[in-house]
Amino acid sequence: MNQEKIYFITDSACDIPAKDERELSNLCILPIPVTADGKGYFERESFTPEEFYDLLDSCEGIPATSHIPSITFQEKYEEAVKNGYTHIVVLTIYSGASSMYQSALMAKQAFLEEFPNAAEIEVIDSNCYTMGYGYPLIQACHKALEGESFEQITAYIKDYLKRVRIYFSPFTLKYVKKSGRVSCTAAFVGEMIGLRPVISATGTTNIVEKVRGNAAILSSMVKLFESQRSKLQEKAPYMILVARDTETSDELSKMCQKIAGYPPVGVFKIGAAITINSGPQIIGMSFLAD
Repeated sequence: MNQEKIYFITDSACDIPAKDERELSNLCILPIPVTADGKGYFERESFTPEEFYDLLDSCEGIPATSHIPSITFQEKYEEAVKNGYTHIVVLTIYSGASSMYQSALMAKQAFLEEFPNAAEIEVIDSNCYTMGYGYPLIQACHKALEGESFEQITAYIKDYLKRVRIYFSPFTLKYVKKSGRVSCTAAFVGEMIGLRPVISATGTTNIVEKVRGNAAILSSMVKLFESQRSKLQEKAPYMILVARDTETSDELSKMCQKIAGYPPVGVFKIGAAITINSGPQIIGMSFLAD
């Protein structure tokens, strides 16, 4: 019988739905600090995703996120051990976009210096965003509750993260222009002629294609899904990512289901880490490649 008791810690950029968070006793989602027009907030605690989209529309400047400090991670490690956990898995947003991974590592070092051998801690850089790492973390929590070992679970997470693909596209360049990611002139011209970037969000974000018109966004994503999705894994999970545009998400779901032969595991809300720079009019998807 497996005597390991495994606890999972992540940051709120994982976009795990509140329902799953409530149901998983072995999961802790730390809220990312957000500042908007000089006022401080905490993602998931200060607002729902929908309320954050409204905040994006109303604030004068671009909201900014900051990393969760290492002391917060360390406190959670101590709390987990006090609650009888023997192993801890920490999964963070892509380290190139935030210092969350470094914070968790610093906390691990400080914790183990103070409490040697108190627990085994594995800190994993997801190398991606949103449910690209949120989904495998949900599955990992269930696997732990069902008795799978720490070694099996960390291997599952790492394999999933090696294979995951994430693509998204904004339906307007208004927020991209506002964030300064592209020049005002380029954004204005792009908006005028209906250009939309399709962006890869594994590792450093980059534009993989520029399409004209919102309808072309879905066609582009479906082509990426069809050409890259896993052919070896039966019913490899895929999901639709969306902020406000639920009608388009339903359309993308149906198009992908026609190709895959089975529905997505769900439609999930995109949080602050992505929408701050892209806006709430956005569609995306995540799936596994071979």
